[in-house]
Amino acid sequence: MNEKIGMRAFSTLLAVMLMSAMLVPVMAVEEVWQSQGTEQNVQYDMEKYTVRLVDSEIPKELISARTQTAMSSFEEEFKNVPPRYIGTAEVDISEGEKVVAYVFRVLPNGESVSYAEVVSSEDNPSLEEISSHADAWIDGPLKSKTAESLKEGSFGLLSYGPTPIHTATISRTYTGVGRAYLTTTWYWDNQETNSNQDYFFTKTTLRTDPGIDISGYEPYRNYQFNVEIDSDYSVPGYYQHLPGVYVSQNNPQTTTGYTTVGLSLGTGGCVLQWSTAIPDTRVELHHPYGNTYNWDEEFNLWASCAATTFEFTPGQQSYCSQSSARDGSTYVISRAMADVSNGWEKIVDGIVYFAPSGTNAWGHLCKVKWSGGYVQT
Repeated sequence: MNEKIGMRAFSTLLAVMLMSAMLVPVMAVEEVWQSQGTEQNVQYDMEKYTVRLVDSEIPKELISARTQTAMSSFEEEFKNVPPRYIGTAEVDISEGEKVVAYVFRVLPNGESVSYAEVVSSEDNPSLEEISSHADAWIDGPLKSKTAESLKEGSFGLLSYGPTPIHTATISRTYTGVGRAYLTTTWYWDNQETNSNQDYFFTKTTLRTDPGIDISGYEPYRNYQFNVEIDSDYSVPGYYQHLPGVYVSQNNPQTTTGYTTVGLSLGTGGCVLQWSTAIPDTRVELHHPYGNTYNWDEEFNLWASCAATTFEFTPGQQSYCSQSSARDGSTYVISRAMADVSNGWEKIVDGIVYFAPSGTNAWGHLCKVKWSGGYVQT
């Protein structure tokens, strides 16, 4: 009898040890990643490469300085990350707006992500409310993105599409009217074999939440919005657009709705694919000049898509001179902007109202530079 008990105890202990051996590596993947290579063996400390700022107003200079410090620290320690473009986003807002929350993180593979919450300069939301929004993004999209990158670094998962450089989200709330989010990802085609050109993609999603969907009683509905991608955009005195940039593809084209369309950009082995909803009236593509394109979204006031959260995602491919872009300077891939001026509509006692009034265009741009060795010119 004692021998049987002893054997059972030994079997149980052995099973526990085997389970522990299987679980430890999986748990470790969620917390730490070591760079591969013989030159260095650096552990990835996500807190070291993360910036979190919450205040009644955050100066752009502080955002830029803290972001650059995190990125420079990563570059210094993870020198054997494969050569690639690295980048950060810069918020583009009007003088009547301010940033009250900002989060940034460099992921183990050199990709980075950011979140910014913007309000009117006249608004003063509580720091507790702002913090809850920032932490919700940290515990949601950022946590998921970090886990994905950690697993990719540990297991060497392959990506058959273009390489993400940076993903930025900007949130803007119009009290009693609606809320909008612009999330943009900038990519680099790391599979292109053309030694004269580098190819990039910009994909941006405008999410609009009408007041009637947010509160259940505010009557504002989605009406009209505009999304612009400008690959000619430069920051005078600071950053120029990509050298010799040319936009080769845009999607979607002018399309009537209500429908969902599958889209793609690129040719050959590296293709960016996605799908987007088209509001019930239509989406209309405009090309005002140069490498600037924009899309108008139009909703029927009484359509179901006008009363619920709606996401529209256009995209653009561009290319530039490879040798010039890899000279160590910082360049702008593109600027993505959302214009929600008079974007929501309501009818009260037969009278039509539009909001928000005035100029309400905001967004972000992506600044990039080549990291890991330069092209010899």
